[in-house]
Amino acid sequence: MKKRFLLWICVMMMMPMLYAQQGKLIDEIIGVVGDNIILESEVEIEFQQMQKEFPGMSDSVKCDVLKQQIINKLMLTKAQLDSVELSEDRVEAELDKRIRYFASQFGGEKAMEDFYGKTITEIKATNRDKIRNTMLVQETQQKILKDVKVSPTDIKNFFDEMKREDSLPYYSAEVEIAQIIIEPKVSAQAKELALEKITELRDRILNGDNFNTLSLIYSEDKISAQNGGELGFFSRGDMVPEFEAAAFKLKPDSISKIIETKYGYHILKLIDRKGDNINVRHILIRPQIFRSDIVAAKTKLDSIIWLIKIDSLKFENAAKKFSDDLPTKSNGGFITEGQIGTTKVPIDELPKDLYFTIEKMKPGELSEPDQITLQGPDRTQAWRVLYLKSESKPHECNLVDDYQKLNAMAFQKKQRKAMHDWVEKYKKTVYMSVADSYKNCPNVQLFLKK
Repeated sequence: MKKRFLLWICVMMMMPMLYAQQGKLIDEIIGVVGDNIILESEVEIEFQQMQKEFPGMSDSVKCDVLKQQIINKLMLTKAQLDSVELSEDRVEAELDKRIRYFASQFGGEKAMEDFYGKTITEIKATNRDKIRNTMLVQETQQKILKDVKVSPTDIKNFFDEMKREDSLPYYSAEVEIAQIIIEPKVSAQAKELALEKITELRDRILNGDNFNTLSLIYSEDKISAQNGGELGFFSRGDMVPEFEAAAFKLKPDSISKIIETKYGYHILKLIDRKGDNINVRHILIRPQIFRSDIVAAKTKLDSIIWLIKIDSLKFENAAKKFSDDLPTKSNGGFITEGQIGTTKVPIDELPKDLYFTIEKMKPGELSEPDQITLQGPDRTQAWRVLYLKSESKPHECNLVDDYQKLNAMAFQKKQRKAMHDWVEKYKKTVYMSVADSYKNCPNVQLFLKK
């Protein structure tokens, strides 16, 4: 749900400008909820995004999209009546975050401005109210759902209900896999070389060389380098602490001392400050990984595996303590299924490299360590070991094998009911209308007073 909501934010923020550029912006009012309107473009944008994900979708789905828009506007109306406060700094920070994300997709703010034919300032102005309203909807939704919980009794009742209705799902073969990933650590020699390089660049800038040009040529943050190192406006909490502390101390056009973060060495230059938001340029030099560092990482992983095999350390505890893979580290190394988030992953959804590694393994076994390339622009090499905890054959859903799934499904059902109950109660107090072209939608008719 969270991923879907974030996707909606991003699409609704950027797509209207794309339509405007193409001369296809549809701005007919098709609904009114309280003092808030629903535009045809809002439905069209969401519908077209869904068509990209699920080609062949019929136009009738627009009724479902409009229903969700009505619910969103109900929550927005509630937030407005309750005078929910959002500081301008929060809105600006969220807006800057979205701009930075999309600028990175375009290859820099300049490319983004060229594409839309607008300055970043104009793009922000176009979308500021939209972001504020989206955040208000999110705040209201969180309040509605904050007390939703499920108990073991709820889960048992949910299972019994599905069984009575003969609607128990059938699951394909599944596995529980955990991993430990060890990344090579930068050597002292590599750090020294990187420090020498960034020091030389800083001296050149102080002696008159152009910061933007040197960033374009030398910075290893390739996205910002294309824009002369410019990062765009950000607020406190958006960057790593060391970078942020140095950035907020800068005076206009001043050059920072050399800053070390987990990404490498930086030098910064302040461009502008607006309240609690600042815009800086930076040059990043990363210490390089040597072959000896990769060998040392393999040696470390071998030692961890030995402790696991002699029962001195459980795999889950080893993953929490030693693994460098943040998405799985806190979960004891376990890879989770994407839709519900359980640790039992359908075999047919596994990436090929994982499938071929565990294909001949038995539950309880560890794989041989293998060298992998991590995702990301740096293509960092690392070492990985897998642990196959369990595997299950295709089966009908049951309380023993599928408790995690039932827990998640029961929780989602209670969330849907809580939202439905709120909507049913609150819609009676708010004026609503829709355009004639949508009045035949069955799920929309439920919102219209007879």
